[in-house]
Amino acid sequence: MTTTYKNITLFIFLFVFGNLSAQENHSNHKINLKIPEVALINVYSNSAISLGNNTVVEAGQPLNIEETNNSVWINYSSIVGSQTQPGRDITLRISEGTIPDGVKLYVKVAEDMGAGAGTMGKPVSEIQELTANPLTIITDIGSSYTGVGANKGNNVQYTLKLSDEPNAFANLDFNQSSTLVINYTLSDN
Repeated sequence: MTTTYKNITLFIFLFVFGNLSAQENHSNHKINLKIPEVALINVYSNSAISLGNNTVVEAGQPLNIEETNNSVWINYSSIVGSQTQPGRDITLRISEGTIPDGVKLYVKVAEDMGAGAGTMGKPVSEIQELTANPLTIITDIGSSYTGVGANKGNNVQYTLKLSDEPNAFANLDFNQSSTLVINYTLSDN
């Protein structure tokens, strides 16, 4: 063989095998990534709340009706959709029972304790009178979680007070003692 044929043969050999080794071989597949919608609420307390346990200890003295309890904690987990459900609120209301004549029940919610992460809700800062009508107590909850149990999430303070209505003291009646059921709802806003 001549040198020219050797060079041509070498060139063809390198061209064919060079292209074979330089070819790319690949495939693909899809991965579906899903983030679920989450809307969970838990009201945590060590025991049932009892307000109005004060007694008169001396004849001629009034019954002091102003008592506060802050043993309730709201824990929640939330994943929202930025376009379909950009935020959530928490409301509460009396769903069973009635408040006795002569007294009023108030609620106030504290800031989140910082044990979780995300876009925490904003508590309504003022004290609100609790009735059978829903009260918004936390607004603008985004994708977040508070942690679980006491000292996590938002603290709820209940206060029982003598009503400011005329004759409130005269309207007190121990037969009207009542057990209330308070309903908390986490809903889209």
